[in-house]
Amino acid sequence: SSSSSSSSSSSSGRNAPATAATTLAVNNKQPSSMQLHLHAAQQRRSFYASKWQKRLGHLLEGRRRPAPPEIKEKEVFDSSPDILPVKPVLGSKRTGLLAYKIGCMGLWDEWGEKHMVTVCQVDRLHVLRKLTIQRDGYEALQLGLGYRSAHRQSRPELGLYIKAGVGPKHHISEFRISSDCMLPVGHQLSVRHFVPGQWCFVSGMTKTRGYHGPMKRWGFSGGGSDVRGHRQSHRAHGSMGQRGAAKIWKGKKSHGHMGPDPRCVNAQVFRIEAERNLIFLKGSLPGFKGGIIKIHDARGSTALKNKHIRLPYPTFIPEVGVEYPVTIEKPPPERDPFLYPEQPLYQPND
Repeated sequence: SSSSSSSSSSSSGRNAPATAATTLAVNNKQPSSMQLHLHAAQQRRSFYASKWQKRLGHLLEGRRRPAPPEIKEKEVFDSSPDILPVKPVLGSKRTGLLAYKIGCMGLWDEWGEKHMVTVCQVDRLHVLRKLTIQRDGYEALQLGLGYRSAHRQSRPELGLYIKAGVGPKHHISEFRISSDCMLPVGHQLSVRHFVPGQWCFVSGMTKTRGYHGPMKRWGFSGGGSDVRGHRQSHRAHGSMGQRGAAKIWKGKKSHGHMGPDPRCVNAQVFRIEAERNLIFLKGSLPGFKGGIIKIHDARGSTALKNKHIRLPYPTFIPEVGVEYPVTIEKPPPERDPFLYPEQPLYQPND
């Protein structure tokens, strides 16, 4: 009797999760489709308690924001790299930085004036390789930005990372420098490399626009209206050349693919934040959000605006035990930008 009871209990344990079809079959009843659907819905596991919570979660997903981080006011370095500061001479050229374009926002200065800035992040930027005149024919530094899985790297790139003692990088680029601004391999660069208030050059690739006409692509004014005699030529480019050559010269501004083109713009450093390696640049920058841009010191006539700023050569070198502010903003203008000259509403002779 004990063996029969144990066998019956084991068989009942194996068949414990009986379906609705089996229970109704025992009762000599055929299960309906509605009953099978309800039973399947009860057995299905879901992360959400109801489908309405799931739909509401997808609807409000764009409005959710992570908690604001706690940014320290001061930062103290316990170690300093084996780099000596140099005094710049005529022709000294520092390296630049690689950064990700995060997005745009508005910031206010101490006078209450609003500035449109573009936020960029310098993520795990290391020196990978030094290029010298003796070996390569020119002087430059090869920098690596971000992170990319080692499975998506080639063997020469993995060997480069192992030699430098850094992780696999997402993007690699070179910066031409002078010999006195050479940095050691494996050195990590931060946003303190730039000084708030200085002007710099920002290079990147513009957004992909697709196929467009000459008015959108090159800013042509277009033709006149129908009232003045123009028929079906309102957005056309007009004459393309001359009768003598009987050809269209290469590089003529016309309709075509408004693609990713290289652009270099002037931008002023409005603010830096060393805690998250963020740099805030005034104005708009080329490229999509998440795109890669190159930031380096201004040259030519734009470099004359930085004569009053003492830039760190070859890069920022911290001193041990000294407190450095984490967030640094460019100094506000001395004159109130909203202090307009008072003009009477009516002139004396009116």
